[in-house]
Amino acid sequence: MDRFLRHIEQPSTSILICCGIICGCLISVFYMDNWQLPGSLALLVLVSSYFKLFSNVLAGFILGIFVTVLHYQLFYQLSWKNLVVDKPVKITAQVTQIIKAGKRPYIQVDIKSIDKFQVKSWQKVYANLSADTDSIKLQEGDMVAGIAKLKTFRSRKNLYGFNTELYAFRNYVHFKGRLKVTFRVGDTNALQDKYRHFVLDTFGEYKFGWLYYVLMTGDKSLIPKKEKEHFRMLGLSHLLAISGLHIAIFFSLSFLLIKTAVYPFKDVVAQSINIHIFGLVCALVLAGGYVVLSGMQVSAQRAWFMTFIGVLCYVMGARVSYTRSLTYALTVILLISPFTLLNLGLYFSFAAVASILWLLAGPVSHKSFEASWTAKCAWFFKIQLLLFLTLSPLMIFAFQGISLSGVVVNLIAIPLLSCVIFPALLFQIMVAAGYNIQLMSQLDHLIYLGYQWLTNLDYNWLEVGYISATQAALIMLILLMLSHVLIRAYAVIPMIVLIAHKAVDTSPPWQINIFDVGHGSAILVEHQGKGFLYDLGANYFGTYSMFEKVILPYLRARDIQLVHTIVSHDDGDHAGGLPDLVKFSFEKTLNAFHGIPYRQPCGLKEITFGQLTIRSIWPSERQNDDNNSSCVVVVDDGKYKLLLPGDIESATEKKLTARYGEQLDADFLLAPHHGSRTSSSLPFVRAVGAKKTVIFSRSHNTAWQLPHQQILKRYLDAEYEIYDTALDGQIQIRVFSDHFEVYTARNAKNLWFLR
Repeated sequence: MDRFLRHIEQPSTSILICCGIICGCLISVFYMDNWQLPGSLALLVLVSSYFKLFSNVLAGFILGIFVTVLHYQLFYQLSWKNLVVDKPVKITAQVTQIIKAGKRPYIQVDIKSIDKFQVKSWQKVYANLSADTDSIKLQEGDMVAGIAKLKTFRSRKNLYGFNTELYAFRNYVHFKGRLKVTFRVGDTNALQDKYRHFVLDTFGEYKFGWLYYVLMTGDKSLIPKKEKEHFRMLGLSHLLAISGLHIAIFFSLSFLLIKTAVYPFKDVVAQSINIHIFGLVCALVLAGGYVVLSGMQVSAQRAWFMTFIGVLCYVMGARVSYTRSLTYALTVILLISPFTLLNLGLYFSFAAVASILWLLAGPVSHKSFEASWTAKCAWFFKIQLLLFLTLSPLMIFAFQGISLSGVVVNLIAIPLLSCVIFPALLFQIMVAAGYNIQLMSQLDHLIYLGYQWLTNLDYNWLEVGYISATQAALIMLILLMLSHVLIRAYAVIPMIVLIAHKAVDTSPPWQINIFDVGHGSAILVEHQGKGFLYDLGANYFGTYSMFEKVILPYLRARDIQLVHTIVSHDDGDHAGGLPDLVKFSFEKTLNAFHGIPYRQPCGLKEITFGQLTIRSIWPSERQNDDNNSSCVVVVDDGKYKLLLPGDIESATEKKLTARYGEQLDADFLLAPHHGSRTSSSLPFVRAVGAKKTVIFSRSHNTAWQLPHQQILKRYLDAEYEIYDTALDGQIQIRVFSDHFEVYTARNAKNLWFLR
């Protein structure tokens, strides 16, 4: 080991400690209550007892764990949290965001005091509230007081979907609920809010005003959904997050501006003052102000810390390698906020910068700066190609695909942003501080025309499918090891692990997915790369569709071809996603059971679905209400059977029991009508059989208080295994030839601080 370390140059003590801190934070954030933390600690203790060099890593590792625990207790843990929920409490808060305007606006507030508790000055406690304002018009920055009824923030949990609870944790959103506003104090906007309003007023009239606002403030709340998708397809999403590129441009422009301003006075300035260093320090301070005003994003923090290290080394005459700079910057960021590791942007940011610095460190790159413009363009193309290769695993993990045209588009977009758009924005900001003049109208028009032309082209977006975080990490490790000549040969180790990881991931012949869609239902049966969908979930206010937000991401991530769809009945919590099913070109999947055009109730028929049989057994005709007209479906592989009864009630259950008797015997049952007392009659439960599996598809803390206790007891008495989407999130039943396995999203995706 010592010989190996000498071979690659023994790293300094500071680097070893930093590596330990990074590993300690990483393990404690993701695996605090799992075997990985004590296992890693024991391994380090063992290794450091034989190789003293690793004692520095061990010290850093312990420090990293301590920092994570301390940060959680100081900034996230609220000792009084459970004392203020589910009851009326007095609240004083500042409105930070109007999420949805209207007669009953949905707002986000920064709580200052609640009940008898004062929020500590170093903590942030946000709540998303539906506000009863009683004709009081609220604005961002207002201080409000009133009576609130809060619940701990909780959201739906699905595989491959957006993790709302994790997003809320990262952004200190602890509660949601209702607020009756009784008192409002005028606008008390902080400096950042005033700056954002100023920028919005300055660029609001431009066609691309939303983009200029994002570039200047880092606030992405105003990005239109369609434009966000266009930027993703074009490979330009990185421009929407304040990153190293933005900080580098701002720092460079500030430095040039300061040097230009000071140059006429160079003979007046004292000789003891180094104008070059003065310009660097001032530019660093201005760039820091930009980082603060743009919301302290992780990528911006990383870029500023690295710039700070560079300026410090220049002033002190020291030389630090790019690996040290990256290591020190990452360590500082994690010491300030270890939970930054939950932000995917951190990995994008450091991977991109490491790639660029690796290329810059090569001997060929220095010659490129002195070569012709053709050589410089070729070198710039190499950077884009390298970024594409390096970031592809992260892109596939985050978006299940990559933009093949992004390399070419970025060759135009980055120089345009650096040399034209950003300087113009800064100049417009400075002018707008004193005069109401729009200087960018022509430039804005030309950029918008070019953008419209690009959006009408084929983006060459390549859908790849889902890869796990482990697979993405292994691919990134392989690329990292291949980049260093001394450890290149060892890249075969993670390659073997990656192949083995893929090989042991055995897929079942078929599996059942009961999505967590709140009050409603959506069940997907997967078999041989194809899918059968039963129900579509709700669509809230025409803006949040469960089909689009939950089901569609799963279909894309798993690369599933949707073949058949049944809508049990036309209630909104089952058929709400029907317009979106049509919008995304899946309307033909309705034909087998609902005919052309679509009609209710479903037709009675039996179809073959690979090795499975899908059979609709009810209704033979429309009943007296929608619930009892629900399409009852049986999915069968010859051994295991799934029964999907929709919202049928006890009267229909009685008819089904009389007609089919023992044929209703099933291994997996979706509880009728979400567990309402109107359904799950005792004869029906007995007909399905004892010691089976029942799933309740429902919402958490609803007014209906489902499932009703007598129904729950009925299934427990029949010795059913009970699963509940409100408690377990998405439920996945993997059916093999001789057994089945049940996985839940909350167990798969829940980190220790979300439990």
